[in-house]
Amino acid sequence: MRHRKPASSISLLDFPTLVRVRRDAERRHRLFQAPDLTYLFWESTLRCNLRCRHCGSSCEAQSPVPELTTAQILSILDTIGEDFDATRIFVSVTGGEPLLRHDLYTVIEHMSKLGMRSCIVTNGTLLGACQAARLVDCGMDTISISIDGTRELHEQVRGKGTFRKSLAAISRAREAGLQVVEAITCVRPANLDHLDQIERAILDAGAHCWRLITIDRMGRLASADDREMWLNPPQVNRLLDFIETRRREIAKANASFRIQFSCGGFLGPRRELAVRPGDGQCFAGLCVASILCDGTVGACPSLPRSWAQGSALQDRFSTIWRTRFQAFRDMSWRKTGICADCSWWDICRGGGLHERLAQPEAFCWLDRQDGG
Repeated sequence: MRHRKPASSISLLDFPTLVRVRRDAERRHRLFQAPDLTYLFWESTLRCNLRCRHCGSSCEAQSPVPELTTAQILSILDTIGEDFDATRIFVSVTGGEPLLRHDLYTVIEHMSKLGMRSCIVTNGTLLGACQAARLVDCGMDTISISIDGTRELHEQVRGKGTFRKSLAAISRAREAGLQVVEAITCVRPANLDHLDQIERAILDAGAHCWRLITIDRMGRLASADDREMWLNPPQVNRLLDFIETRRREIAKANASFRIQFSCGGFLGPRRELAVRPGDGQCFAGLCVASILCDGTVGACPSLPRSWAQGSALQDRFSTIWRTRFQAFRDMSWRKTGICADCSWWDICRGGGLHERLAQPEAFCWLDRQDGG
């Protein structure tokens, strides 16, 4: 299999990129020994107004767990502000659908007062001009909105009428003055041949950038038919070829629009910096942590709940971060199985953690490009 072979097939042309990739990897290696919190997810709710077929969190209209009250999340944020340099922490507000929280703006404003920067990840269907303006007034500067195809393809997975609303949300966010308006597309076999059309739609709506991701076998798709949502190796390469080509064309045109691949795991020296700007490896538990909707603390909200390390309602967040994240910082268990004799171990360190746990038989991105 490709990842088990020595890296002897690298040409001289690959070495400059490989040097850059190794340099980027060194920063992550240091974090295994000296973790440094700079990115925080707040899973604001597990409620959602949609029921998307590919939802990794299996969100419904009602949350399966009691969610943090306003006072509770503000108190947790205060302890983080006291125990860390809040000005170095970027908070990604996720869900479920964050716009369903009645206190969302209060919490975001509090983050801003603490010095934290923030973004929100939303399906966009509830974002009107008023909501977009309030996000800006609260100090938020970045928004990510899901666009999963042309109208028909988007609505196949997200529901009738959602495409128009989500595209309108991009325009409203741009008009409100959000500094970074990002479109996110979950690429699947059905929309792979329509990426040009999706790009035109989000550009016309006003997006500054476009992030393309693949779909993992988790949430509603834990037992779904792979052929429907999962890209096979030739399709993965077509996706990466598209991104690489568009990045090269955009750079040549000196355009401001940005596009990148955004899944964890080492892609190989010829792909790594061609489809994204820097190290795309997994930083869960190294500089990334999450507060889940019920106050549980973990590394990444995409990880199974069994990997949570405690509750911020019972212990101080900083105590959990500093004393209970050993599983994320111990590399010995990762260098097993297909990783045991991998020649790229020093860079990859076992791939994206949530991918490894969700699909342990198919998490390696080198294999996902050539099928082993």
